[in-house]
Amino acid sequence: MKPGDGGGAGMAPFDRHSANTGQIEARAVDFERLAGKALDLRTVTDKAFQPAEADWDGMCAEELKAAPEPVRRAAQETSSALAWAAAPLRYWEGRVTAFNAAVDRISGTLDGGAKDNYGAKGVDGKPPTEQQVADARSTALADARQKWWTAYNTDIVDGAGTAAAMFRDGPTEANLKAARAAGALPATPGVFAVFPAYWHQVNMEAAGRRADELAKKFIDPYYQPTAAELEELRKLVQDYGKDKAFAYTLLTALGPKGLLELNGKLALYNLDTPGATDEHTPLFDEKGATLIRDLQLGLGIVLATATTSTGTRTGPRGEGYTPGKYELSGQWVTDLIAAGRSKIKIGSPDSPLTNVDLFGYQLLGPLLRSGGYDTPFLTRIGSDMIDFEIAQGKNSALWTTNRGDNVRLDWTQGHDKSPAGYDPMTGLMTALYFNPEATRDILTGSVLYDGTTEGGRLTRLDYLLTDREWDPKNDVPFGAEWRYEIDAHGGDYKSQGLELFGAALENATTDKDGDRAEQRRIVESIIFETNIDEDGHSKIGADIIHPEIRDSMANIVKSYIFDVNRNLSDSYSGIPDGALNVKKADLVRFLIDIGKDEGAHKTVSDAEAVFAGTEYAKALQNPEIAGDHKLEALNNISDDYGHVLGALDLGAVTADHDTSAEQDEKHNKEVEDRYAVINFVADQVVGKVTERIPVPGVGDLAGEFVSSALEDAQEKAMVDSSGRSAFEIGNKLGDSRDAVSYLMDSVYYKSGVLDLEGTGLLVDGHPKPREEWTTEDYRAWDKFKRGAGVEVASADNHAAGAYQAGLGWAEATYRHQK
Repeated sequence: MKPGDGGGAGMAPFDRHSANTGQIEARAVDFERLAGKALDLRTVTDKAFQPAEADWDGMCAEELKAAPEPVRRAAQETSSALAWAAAPLRYWEGRVTAFNAAVDRISGTLDGGAKDNYGAKGVDGKPPTEQQVADARSTALADARQKWWTAYNTDIVDGAGTAAAMFRDGPTEANLKAARAAGALPATPGVFAVFPAYWHQVNMEAAGRRADELAKKFIDPYYQPTAAELEELRKLVQDYGKDKAFAYTLLTALGPKGLLELNGKLALYNLDTPGATDEHTPLFDEKGATLIRDLQLGLGIVLATATTSTGTRTGPRGEGYTPGKYELSGQWVTDLIAAGRSKIKIGSPDSPLTNVDLFGYQLLGPLLRSGGYDTPFLTRIGSDMIDFEIAQGKNSALWTTNRGDNVRLDWTQGHDKSPAGYDPMTGLMTALYFNPEATRDILTGSVLYDGTTEGGRLTRLDYLLTDREWDPKNDVPFGAEWRYEIDAHGGDYKSQGLELFGAALENATTDKDGDRAEQRRIVESIIFETNIDEDGHSKIGADIIHPEIRDSMANIVKSYIFDVNRNLSDSYSGIPDGALNVKKADLVRFLIDIGKDEGAHKTVSDAEAVFAGTEYAKALQNPEIAGDHKLEALNNISDDYGHVLGALDLGAVTADHDTSAEQDEKHNKEVEDRYAVINFVADQVVGKVTERIPVPGVGDLAGEFVSSALEDAQEKAMVDSSGRSAFEIGNKLGDSRDAVSYLMDSVYYKSGVLDLEGTGLLVDGHPKPREEWTTEDYRAWDKFKRGAGVEVASADNHAAGAYQAGLGWAEATYRHQK
C-alpha cells in the first residue's frame, strides 16, 4: 500500500477495493472494548452521565478510582487513544464500503445498458446500426469510467488521506467533524458516549491556550502583530467564542486586565478620521476596521460565555454559590471591576499623540456591545460602573476628557458617526437592552431614603435619567480633523447610549416575565424623577424628558394605560392594589412632554382610544348599569380620556408640530389614520363585548390587550382611510375634540343597545358600517340623536367638553406648580 492510495495501487475501472471491511470493523470493536475496560459503564449509562461536563475521576472503573492521580491520568490517556483508534478504522471502513457500492452501481448500469444497445436509436424506426451501437457503448463506457474515477478519488484516495490524518493528528476538531459526518462515532452507550466530549474539551482548552499566546504577544506595545496572527485570533474567537472550555481557558490565562489591554491594543490597529476610506486616508484600512470589529465582538462573546452562570447554589437558603466547571470565579469578576476602575495606558511608542490614559471600563465598554450577558455578571459590572461615575463627580466628562488623536476605541458599530467608545455607558446600555432583568436589578439596587417618596428614590435611575450628560459630540476622537467635523456636522451625531437607555427602560418595565412590583416601581420613579429638579421642586414649563427617549416613554405609558387612567381619574376613591401610584400633576406633565414628539403622541393617543373604547363598550353592555348611572359611567370614562388626550395635545401645541401650512397634507393623513383607528377600535371592542368575549379591564392584562388591539388597529389604518369623507380637516385641537366625541359616538352606535328600527341604519338587523355611510345616513343619525337617541348626543357633548377641560387642566398644571 502506497501512502495516499488507500491500498488501491494498480486498481483500474471497474475494480472493487479488496479491503476486508468485516475485519476492519472487528478491529474497531476490539479497540473500543479495550478502551471501555477503564470505564465504569454503569456510571456512563445508568446514571445519566453528562458528557458536556466530563470528569474522568467520576466515570473511571472502580479499580482506578482508588489509584494515585498519575495512574488515573495515564489510564485516561490510554483509554482515550484506544477509543480514538476505532474512529479512523470505522471511517476507512465506511469509505471502502461506499466505494464498492458505487462500483457495483456503475457496473450494474453498464451491464444493463448492453441489453438495450446502450440506448442507441436507429433512423426512421429502424434498429440501430453496429456503428451506432459502438458509439453509444463508447459513450457509456467513458461516462462509467468518469464515475469510477470520481468515486475512487473521493472515497479511496481522499478517504485514505483523511484516515491517515486521523491516526496521525488524533481527535482534532476537524477530525471529529469528519468522523461524525461519516457515522464513525456511534451514539450507543459506551466509550463514544464519553470521549467525544472529552476530546472536544481538550481541543477547546488547547485553542484557548493558543488564543492566550497570541493575545499576550499583541499586548506588548513594541510588538506589531502580523495580518496572519490577527486573522488566526479572529478565527479562534469567532469559531469557539461560545464554547465554555475555550472561553474559560483563554480568560483565566489572560486575566481581566490582560483582556482590557488586549482590546486597547486592537483598537489602535487602525486610526480613524471623519469619513475615513481606504482611498483617501493613509493610516486607515477598511479590512482592518472590519477585523477589529470582529475581534471586539468576538471577545465580547467570549466574556459573556465565560461569565454565564452554570454552577449550583449551596447553603440552607441558597446563599452560597459554586461556579460551574468552565465558569469564571467571583474573584475574577472582582478583579475585572478593580481593573475597570484603574488607569490603563494605551498607545504606540512611535506615535505619542495616540497615547492616552484610560479607565479600564472604557476598554470594557466595546466588549459589552455583544449583548447576551448573564444577569449576575452584568448586574455587578453595571452597578459598579454607574456608581464609579457618580462617585467621581465629573459626570460623563470622567470618560471623555482624555482622548487620543484619531483613536477610536469602539469599532463594533463601524466608524461613520458611531460613538468612538470613550463613554463606556453606551456599551453598558447595549448589554442592558438585551437583559431586562439586569436592568431592573441595577436600577432598584441603590435606594436613597430622603423622605420625598415613601419607598425611597432609585438613585441610579435618577442620575442616568435626569443628571447625566449624554452629549454624543464628546464621544469622538481628538484631532484637528475631528474638531472641524464637530463644528460643521455636530448636529448629525446622535446619542446611541441615551437611545439605548430609553429602550432598556422600556424592555425592563414591559417584559412579561419580569417582577411586576419592580417594574411598576421603576415606572413610578421615572415619572417622579423627571418632574423634580435638584432641589426637589417640580419643574414648571420645562422639557422633562430627553427627546431621544420620548418614544420609549410612550411605549411604557401604552403598556400601563390602565394605571394611567386610574391615576388621572376623579371618579375612583383610590388606586387599585398593584397599579401605579403617582401624583396627578407629575403624570400630566409627563404626558405633556411625551406629546411633544409626534410618534410618541400617536402611540399614547391611539392606546388611549383603544382603552377608552373598551371601557365605553363594557359600560354600555353592563346590565347592572342603567339609566342615569350609565350616562354617568360613560362621562367618567370621557373625563379620563380627556385628561390623557388634553395633556398630549398640549405637548404637541407647545412643540408646534403639525401647525405650518406646508404640513397640511401630512396632517390630513394623520387625521385619516386617527379616524380609521377609531372605527376599527369601535368594531373590535364592541364585537368582543357583545359576543361575551372577555376583554381585560384592569392591570397588566389590560395593557397587553390594548397593545395587541392597537397593533391591529394601526395596521388597519394603513389601508383604510375611508373615514376622511365624513370629517372636515381642522386644526389639531379641533380634531382631538372631535375624535373624543366620535369615539363615544361610534361605540354607542355599534353597541347594540340602541333601537335603530326605522332609521334606515340597519342592514340585516345590524348597524350599517360607518365607513359605508352616505350623506343620508349621516342625516338619519343626526335626526336619531335629536330624538330617541338624545342620550347619545348628551354623551357625545360631554366627551367633547371633557377633552376641553382636560386640555385646560393640563395647561394649568404645565404652567403652575400644583
